[in-house]
Order: sequence, then C-alpha cells, then structure tokens
Amino acid sequence: MKKTWLLAAVTLILLSNTSPASADFGTGIGITFPMGSSSAAASGHAESYASFCDGRIVQELTVTERRGRLVLELKVTNISDQPCSIDHRTGQIYDFVILDKNGKSLYRWSDGMAFTQALATTSYPPHESAVYTAELDRKSYRDIKEAAAFASACLSDTQYSLTTRIPTASATASNPAVLHGGIIIGRGNW
Repeated sequence: MKKTWLLAAVTLILLSNTSPASADFGTGIGITFPMGSSSAAASGHAESYASFCDGRIVQELTVTERRGRLVLELKVTNISDQPCSIDHRTGQIYDFVILDKNGKSLYRWSDGMAFTQALATTSYPPHESAVYTAELDRKSYRDIKEAAAFASACLSDTQYSLTTRIPTASATASNPAVLHGGIIIGRGNW
C-alpha cells in the first residue's frame, strides 16, 4: 500500500513538470515520508524504496538490508497495452551503484563484468514485469557500509535513474523509519 501511494505521488509530481529532460542536463526530485516505528528494524532488516513512471514503464527500486547483506532490486513493469522495447548499445540491461554522501561511487554492480559489444533490445510485454537484482554479501557490504549513503539503479541507455537512501536496521520508536526516494532525470555521471 505504501509503495502504491508513493508511486502515485511521484507520478503526479512528474506529470505536473512539463519541461523536457535533456541528455546533457538533469534535475532531481526527492521525497521523504515518515513511516512510524519499524517492526522490520527489530527483525534485522530495513527497506528503502523509490519509483518512477514515464507513462508506459514503471521502474521501482527497492533496497533492503537483511542480516548484514544489502539486496538491490529493480522492478520494471510495462503498464501499457502495447509491448515496449528499449534499445541498448551493449548487452548490459541495467546497473546498480552505491554512492557516498558526496555522490562518489563505492560499488558498481557492473564493475569487472564483460557484456556483449553488440546492439541489443529488451522487450517488455504489456502488463508484465521483469526484476533485476544484485546482492552485496556481508563482507562486501561491511567494507563500504559506513560511507554508503545512497543506492541508484538504472536501465542502461535510458535517461532515467532512481536513487534512494541506504536503509538502516536501527530505527526505533524514538528514531522513526523514513522512506526517501529520488529520481534523476537526464544523463549524468554517477
């Protein structure tokens, strides 16, 4: 329910902004919602969320800390009645990045990977979803946890990326959990 409400709020804000995004210049939107005390914190996991809708495709980024591991999930849903395709310059479809508070990359899912160096197309059938995930194991996450502030995800070769705060499992009744999401419109360097 909270994700649906957040998605509706972000979509409304974006639809009210009629200025087009440029490939060289971007803008960002950040929204914070208090969620009250978190029973998830007591169970050893916390979650953060951001979403974006461009009219046909809904992108949702969920970042979850579970027992010392960090799980990143990008869900892409075609909400239209027609198939939707995204052309890629390589075989890389998506990427995840963990950033410090100054925007410096601490972790990039695609680092050290090799992708097909050929044009590729990803097709999303009407009313269907695809889910892309990455997971930092306990050791890898522990190495960057103190500096990690934000997680970003993007579909390769699109002009949108989603950003949300790294969740913490330490929320209590006196320190309520918050849901914060950001959307960057335009292409910039992470």
